[in-house]
Amino acid sequence: MKLAWDILWLATYPCLAKPLLGMSVKGRRRLGRGGQILASNHVSNIDPLIVGWAAAREVHFLAKRELFEASRWFALLIRSLNAHPVRRGLADRAALEHCSELLCHDQTLVLFPEGTRSRTGELARFRPGVGMLAIRNRVPVVPTRITGMDRSWFSYQVDFDFRRRGWRKKPKGRVPIRVSFGEPVRPEGFADSREGFGALAAEVEARVRGLGAGAEPRAKCATQA
Repeated sequence: MKLAWDILWLATYPCLAKPLLGMSVKGRRRLGRGGQILASNHVSNIDPLIVGWAAAREVHFLAKRELFEASRWFALLIRSLNAHPVRRGLADRAALEHCSELLCHDQTLVLFPEGTRSRTGELARFRPGVGMLAIRNRVPVVPTRITGMDRSWFSYQVDFDFRRRGWRKKPKGRVPIRVSFGEPVRPEGFADSREGFGALAAEVEARVRGLGAGAEPRAKCATQA
């Protein structure tokens, strides 16, 4: 799969992400080799693609099971992009076991610990599952922050349910999308317990919040877009 992913990245990132979205990436060097988790804020349905573009490597991510049941062809598409089904709102043991298997095989797993998209772009509390996966699989968690997406043309077009409810306004100009990677949070020092899982998740959340401080991109006027 890695070769196919590399080809897809080379075919899309230079001609789509940078010129059309004004996308920039900071801290990519902080991603390591071997199993790791990229824990990101969540503002758009297209976030997995954005993080994958920014990481410039093959990634795996979870998607709600309903997306795999809506259309056979859409299910084939997202599976080809390394999407794995999860039952939202429930403790999906099979999905967690599959995540652990991916990490044990030195894969990069993208998680959105808020559990759902943010309507406003504000960060919600991170759930402890990211801490459990990191501690039990002994892998680092890289704090990841997407900025600009909630006010971008991309989200306005893709998140039509938010647009319909008035939670996404039509942008007056192009708002660049930025992805920042922070220093990894390593599982050493955190207990293999509920308290330890919550503590690691809270530490990652704090670092993701820090990545957003003063990093909100400004819209460019329509004549410059």
